[in-house]
Amino acid sequence: MMLRLCAWLLLVLPQVAWAAPLATEVTPTEVVVDAPAPATEADELLPFKLSLPTEEDSAAWLQPGFRLQLATGFESMRGIGGTPGAKMIPIVLRVGARLDRDWSLFASFQFADSGWSKAGDYSGLRFLGTLDPTWHITDRLDIAFGFGFGGFAGGSTGLADPNAEQKAALVANYTFPNARTPLTSCSGVGVAGLLRATYMWVLGPLSATGFALQTDGQWTACVESVGRVEPDTAQPIVRRQWWSNAGGSLTWVISWR
Repeated sequence: MMLRLCAWLLLVLPQVAWAAPLATEVTPTEVVVDAPAPATEADELLPFKLSLPTEEDSAAWLQPGFRLQLATGFESMRGIGGTPGAKMIPIVLRVGARLDRDWSLFASFQFADSGWSKAGDYSGLRFLGTLDPTWHITDRLDIAFGFGFGGFAGGSTGLADPNAEQKAALVANYTFPNARTPLTSCSGVGVAGLLRATYMWVLGPLSATGFALQTDGQWTACVESVGRVEPDTAQPIVRRQWWSNAGGSLTWVISWR
């Protein structure tokens, strides 16, 4: 009898334990999310940092590349051997390139007007065009040597004709042996050269400014028409005279790269 009771308990008790509900029921955990704080004006301004320059401005000007310069100032031109002089205001344009740390090459074009020359001086337009190899002695100081052409366009000296009788009697072209008695006007071109020293201050990566001190000279073949033509060739009769001039100028320069 006892054996039957034990066997029955072994069969019934596991089934009862399997079917019984769990004593505790696990409920899902509730996650509470805080509401976002209202946006303010300060939140809309995102923080930022200025990027640092990759190189100093002065170092950028040492790199090879295109250069453009404009200059103006004051120029005094002196005549040699009787040639008239003048006080002038030059306008200078230079276009070129920095070749390396030590050298640049510029093409210079200069126009000068003698607006306030006294009697006996040349009053008109002077022009100068040169090719200027430029040596950079330091980061700021450079020396240029220029060679090219120069001349005068129109203008007059205000002086009396050196040989009015000859002008009326000429039947062919005539060249004066010297310029001791200069022509009343000069239009012509000749050879020219210059020496220039420039000192510059860097303003930024793209611009710089400074001053230039220049001395230059030119030998010009002046031509003056007498108002008649040769009887055989019908070509205008002209008188020629060689003018030698030397001068100096001080100009303010602005440069871009």
